[in-house]
Amino acid sequence: MSKYLHLLSKKQFKAIFFMAVIVILYKALTPSCGEKPLFDFHHGDKVLHALAFFVLSFLLNRSSSSIARRIRNIFALLAFGILIEILQSFTGYRDVSLGDVLADLLGILLFQATYSLLKMWQLQRRQKKEIKNPL
Repeated sequence: MSKYLHLLSKKQFKAIFFMAVIVILYKALTPSCGEKPLFDFHHGDKVLHALAFFVLSFLLNRSSSSIARRIRNIFALLAFGILIEILQSFTGYRDVSLGDVLADLLGILLFQATYSLLKMWQLQRRQKKEIKNPL
């Protein structure tokens, strides 16, 4: 799978990231108009928040992947989640929820943990190959 991720450049991932931000911001600030929720169960909206911020974390990580930028990205995405809640407080038809911000943070941290685990696994595989096939 990772070999296919390199088909897109960092600039392309950044463009997709900003498009996703616009879509998420639009969906967060517009009335639902009686639409059936994507996840129609108790706290399904929290799952949607976590999933959205997992995807945003992935896209932002692919467009800037150094460790210093990963830390900056965590705080930037969390600030975006807080901004959404603040903006929702002005709409009159959306509610502010600390649970939403926590779900956003969970999605961000789940991505970071998944990414770190995959990098460790990849490094271990590479080291095993070097041991089996020394130059």
